[in-house]
Amino acid sequence: MPENLLKHIDRLIRQRPVYKDILESYRELVDLMKDVEPESQDTKIEGRLEDMKRKEGFSVFSREDLPVDLETSSEVLTKFLSHLSNSQREDKDDLKKVLQKSKAEPEWSIKLFKAILSQDDKIQSKTEKDINLDPKVLLFLAKTALRPSISAIHDAVSPGIDKKGWNYGYCPLCGSQPNIAYFNKQGKRHLHCELCKEEWPYPRLKCPFCENKDHETLGYFQADGEEGFRVDFCKKCQRYLKTIDKTVFEDATPMELENLTTIHLDILANEHNFK
Repeated sequence: MPENLLKHIDRLIRQRPVYKDILESYRELVDLMKDVEPESQDTKIEGRLEDMKRKEGFSVFSREDLPVDLETSSEVLTKFLSHLSNSQREDKDDLKKVLQKSKAEPEWSIKLFKAILSQDDKIQSKTEKDINLDPKVLLFLAKTALRPSISAIHDAVSPGIDKKGWNYGYCPLCGSQPNIAYFNKQGKRHLHCELCKEEWPYPRLKCPFCENKDHETLGYFQADGEEGFRVDFCKKCQRYLKTIDKTVFEDATPMELENLTTIHLDILANEHNFK
């Protein structure tokens, strides 16, 4: 996974120089994960798939039940903090304090991971208040540190999921919401999971967050001069989803990188009061 991702990052740095700093920073993190090998976990896939078939609408795992190797994820986070605290970043001193805390209190990072997976905002907020680092930076680093273990789970489970029969706006593997979408070369819409990176087909004229199908309250807008990038929105729930039209581009780019290099669309959506 890291080697292939690094090649795409290098290509995007050349093609989208405006995002060079973000991509180079992410490249450093990906490079640090190259030799990470999370412990193999028992996914019990057969029983869970049968359960999913019996109970319509149940994902294979719930987020909090994902068999993540939290110890390895904690080691990865320590790697990140150690590397970044020795960089020229403006927040390097804050990163160093987080590094010291994670070493002094090993359970601190484990609690953070569990709060992220269970989406327990109360515990996550308390954990973030223990330090001075920007909560968004901490969340990004922690979720990235979970990647090796969650990717291993995804690779083991995803091939056995009948995604064509999944008609829900949440991930069939872990139940998380999408953070970006795309139209494939045939023009069919697919959603991309914000946590495990699973992708699944979904109707173009339907909100994945509230299932609204009313075309009068669904719409999209684009940034000026950017073909292939758009923001789909729903006026009923005021949610939005960035969407990439892959029919426009010759090279296929991993959606996690598309998400990183379309932050300007998030800003644009927020300016239009979508969340």
